[in-house]
Amino acid sequence: MKKTIFFPGKMRVSFRKGPSGHLRQDPSEEGMIIKKNPSLQDKSAAQKHEHVRTNALTEVLQRGGDVSDRLEVMGEYVLQFGKYKGKLYRWLLENDVGYTLYLMDKVDEEERGGTFNPQGPSKDSLLSFLDYARSFQEIEDLRKYLCSRKPAPPVASEGEHTVGFGARAKDTWKQIWDSRSDGYAAFVLGVKCITNSKMYNLQQYILKQQRAESCPPPAEGCIASATSTLTSSTPVMEEDEELERAMLNLSPSKLYTERRPPAAVSRAPAVSTPTGINMSAMMPTGLIQLPLCPDPMDLLP
Repeated sequence: MKKTIFFPGKMRVSFRKGPSGHLRQDPSEEGMIIKKNPSLQDKSAAQKHEHVRTNALTEVLQRGGDVSDRLEVMGEYVLQFGKYKGKLYRWLLENDVGYTLYLMDKVDEEERGGTFNPQGPSKDSLLSFLDYARSFQEIEDLRKYLCSRKPAPPVASEGEHTVGFGARAKDTWKQIWDSRSDGYAAFVLGVKCITNSKMYNLQQYILKQQRAESCPPPAEGCIASATSTLTSSTPVMEEDEELERAMLNLSPSKLYTERRPPAAVSRAPAVSTPTGINMSAMMPTGLIQLPLCPDPMDLLP
């Protein structure tokens, strides 16, 4: 009979999962803090792989883990690259699967292009971590799911999107909204979810419909009138006094008053012509003097 050995300090990776059961790809709160604060990132020199492995074995032994379990030992390896440098391999899988997938895709792309350089402690740590991550079926299942997922076919309207999760996965967003009296729409709004997830997008649609219901759109006549006004030729302000008065909200009398010259400007006093001066002699030469118009009374018989 094979003897069973119990390891009280054995540790396993605790993946974060979304509503659909797949691994969450967004960083955890702890991961987001590190990403947003470069000062918290480890800037020390990278350690050699042998030193990292020795420290991991010591850690597993001290907590009563299984040193013969490859994944448990590698879970204690310390990252020697990237923004999460100084964190454990296990920690990265638990806090930012999306970054893990990015590293996998980046290395695959560089290897296909022949540009990947696997030399140095940082690259040793990177390859070691990717080997560790690929050992988990959850990671491989997520990669297969992402590769096989096809773009959603275009829909005629926003409400034609399907829910895609839960008991009403095949219903459309519009069906969820139209049957909101059953309480399912309210239930969806009360769930805390990931940004840009299927549930999040449905929440945004329901909120949009609620706003539209509380603030109905203007009547079609108003829209047509506004459209015709915008598409018509723009009148020149100086040539359309009626439009100008309407826009300025001024009465014709007030508009005329405001257009008069300012009262503060006084006219120059009239200067009387001194006696004894011949004004015709002062006229410039070469000008033609027009005859004065006769008085109409002089033309009467």
